[in-house]
Amino acid sequence: MSKYLIFRTDRIGDYIFSRILTESIKKKDPKNTIDFVCSSYNSKYVKNFSDIKKIYILDKYDLNLMIKNIFEINSVNYDYLIILDGKRRSVFFSILLKAKKKFAILKDFRPYFILKFFFDNYFINSESQSQYNNFSSVINYLDMKVPNKIDYYNGYTIKKTQFNKLPLNFTLLHLDEKWFEGHYYNDFKYMNLDVKNFRLLIDSIYKKFKKSIVITSGNIDIKQFNLIKDKFFTKINKDTYSSNLFSHKLLFIDNTDFRDLEYIVNKCTEVFCCEGAISHVSNAFQKKTFALINNFNTAKFWTSHMSNLKLLQRDNITKICKQITSN
Repeated sequence: MSKYLIFRTDRIGDYIFSRILTESIKKKDPKNTIDFVCSSYNSKYVKNFSDIKKIYILDKYDLNLMIKNIFEINSVNYDYLIILDGKRRSVFFSILLKAKKKFAILKDFRPYFILKFFFDNYFINSESQSQYNNFSSVINYLDMKVPNKIDYYNGYTIKKTQFNKLPLNFTLLHLDEKWFEGHYYNDFKYMNLDVKNFRLLIDSIYKKFKKSIVITSGNIDIKQFNLIKDKFFTKINKDTYSSNLFSHKLLFIDNTDFRDLEYIVNKCTEVFCCEGAISHVSNAFQKKTFALINNFNTAKFWTSHMSNLKLLQRDNITKICKQITSN
């Protein structure tokens, strides 16, 4: 039996991909224990996985918590410390921690002096090969087997949600912050979905799949989406809205957290979204997915191992609708 401490202080989608490593660790020896160092944000999600024994919160602004975690971690005597997030804070924090072996996956930040004296080895998170291959290199180095299929949801129970009156067959359209300028990265190509072109998008999706459409948007307040909601939808209960478009075959579900979204993805027949954590979820559930991407090389880096995934170039809504109907 070995004890592993893994750093993953970034996004939920990054953690989901990390399941390839946790699965390999458990398959090598089911008695192996896995603890995680997380951010306060993603720890709320990670805690739902039963094969994760302990979670430590890394908050660079909370000195008392950092000191407390140092003493707790060093009392465990971990066999392996593995940094997956490549964050500076994770590298510097790990210097103060005890482990028999220390490894890191790094991209741009490579402090050679620290790596030479405090780490046994490090791996380059290079986009010249896929993230799946990057992680496979680490798994092979640790003398473990790479799983043929990543079981993202091993040791995890899908949340029972209040959204239990979904259509029997429906297409999920996820309109997150990546659709609207000013809510994600500055270098993104934004579609700038609005009241005028929303109908064009919905018509194209309905024409393509010919079934009910359920829309989700997460819980970020976005002005443009609120205008769309007010224009096309009527509230029917706390978080569910209906529209008279397509004989009432259009629903919008508001205030969905990521675990709600997992439940809805599991119930749908296909997903239309921007590539991200949701496409990892739909791949895990083997749902046909149409994912909008900003850059093909970056998208392939994350998705090369995925089946049932069709990548569509982000552009203005008119061009996107043509891509939908032609694929």
